[in-house]
Amino acid sequence: MTRPDLGTDLALQHGRTMGSALRLVASGGDLATVSGWENLEQALWLRLGVPQGDLAHLGHPAYGSRLHLLIGRLVTPETIALARAYVREALRREPRITAITSLEVHPDPTQPGTLAIQLQVQPVGKADPLDLTLSFALESGQVEAV
Repeated sequence: MTRPDLGTDLALQHGRTMGSALRLVASGGDLATVSGWENLEQALWLRLGVPQGDLAHLGHPAYGSRLHLLIGRLVTPETIALARAYVREALRREPRITAITSLEVHPDPTQPGTLAIQLQVQPVGKADPLDLTLSFALESGQVEAV
């Protein structure tokens, strides 16, 4: 059974890089939430930025991605191919998307040692796709949502 609802979760502030601390966002004396498209964007960003296996102790051993395994590598065609494969692998486990309709990984010309990851996914029960761009620094291991 498909769920057209993209869900609601607590809003997280993350300083735009995966290495930064996550903070809950306050709103009117309570915790803020994100729903719909914003929630799916946040969920994909987190899924790709969390090293696979880090949530095993919470019962989610397959959650996350293997992008962290590329840290320290040079930007080569092999690294780019692995990044593409790791993104596809991680997003296949996301129940709120039916397909990855576009995925491009290439060196970021403005940031040496960094991969630009541009993807488009088709959310369950939605007509419009969602576009997301990430910057993944191989030297420092930081991922930044743009």
